[in-house]
Parts: sequence; structure tokens; C-alpha cells
Amino acid sequence: MDQDKGDKGEDPRDCARDALSGDRWTTFMGWALKTVIALIAIGAAAASIPYWERADFPVTSLIIYVAGMVFIAMPLCLYYESLLKAHEDSSVPHPS
Repeated sequence: MDQDKGDKGEDPRDCARDALSGDRWTTFMGWALKTVIALIAIGAAAASIPYWERADFPVTSLIIYVAGMVFIAMPLCLYYESLLKAHEDSSVPHPS
């Protein structure tokens, strides 16, 4: 009769599976963010190599670094932060 009231019992195994896949996705996004930041830094350093023997400032390197951080790393960082926040919210029991 409880089923008639719209009470749908959730299978604890489904909840555990969802939590595990969320943990994996959050971990993956953390590694992806760190990898992207490292690749941007390496690309900026590689672009500055021709300027190492001269006194000129490596503007190309600065543009690569800033554009990469603003347009690629920052959105990934915000998404990763939202995943962490959602994971934290789902793991903390809410008072009834």
C-alpha cells in the first residue's frame, strides 16, 4: 500500500553505484584539470624558448599562458569545483 502513495524505495546498491561513479568522475576531472594546467604551462614555456637568448619579453608565451588559463583552465576549474560541491552536498546528511 505504500507504493500507492508514491513512495518509491531506492535501492541502496543503485545509490552506492551512483556515488562511486560520481567519485570516479570527480577524480578524473581533478586529474584532467591538473593535466590541462601543466600542458598550458609547458606550451607557454616552449613558446618562450626563442626569446631565451635575447632581451625581448616573450609576449607569445604570455598570451598562450593567459588565454589558456582564462578560456580553458578556469572553466574546468569551475566545473571541478561544482562537482566537489555537489559531492559534498550529497554526502552530508540533511536534517529533516
